This record gives sequence, structure tokens and C-alpha cells, in this order.
Amino acid sequence: MFGWERRVRKLRKRWDRLREKADRKHGPLRTRALQRLDAINSSITTMEETQLSRIDRARMAKDAEISLEEVKELLKMKGGEEKEAAEGA
Repeated sequence: MFGWERRVRKLRKRWDRLREKADRKHGPLRTRALQRLDAINSSITTMEETQLSRIDRARMAKDAEISLEEVKELLKMKGGEEKEAAEGA
């Protein structure tokens, strides 16, 4: 209904907000979050700059959304919770 450009803009906005939150963290949590966000950034940039088929666009956008949600949950963790999650994984 609103178009592809709007979906990509919303992804970029979510990425920007999570990047700001990650910059305020310290220690290994920050490092992990920033590495994940850098990987997501490359796929968002690809979506912004490249003509893709509808299927490829949808797949990349969904992967980015899922990854952004994972980073969001990672940033909600405290220091001890992160260690427990890393040991469990």
C-alpha cells in the first residue's frame, strides 16, 4: 500500500535507533551488537541502492527485520544475562 521505499526507510530508522542505543552500552555487549548492526547495514544499503526482484527484496527485508529484532533483544539484556545467553547458545 505504501510502497517499497517506505519499508526500507522504516528499516533504516530502526537501524539508526538501535545503533544509538548500542553506542551507549559498554563492554562485550556493545561489541556484539555493533557487529550485528554492521552486517544488517550492508543489506539495508543493498536494498536502498540496488534494483532487486520482488522476491529478493522481500527476503532481504524480512531477514533485516528479524535481525534488528534480535539486536533489540540483545540490547535489553543486562551484563549477567548476556553471559548466560552466550553459555546456553
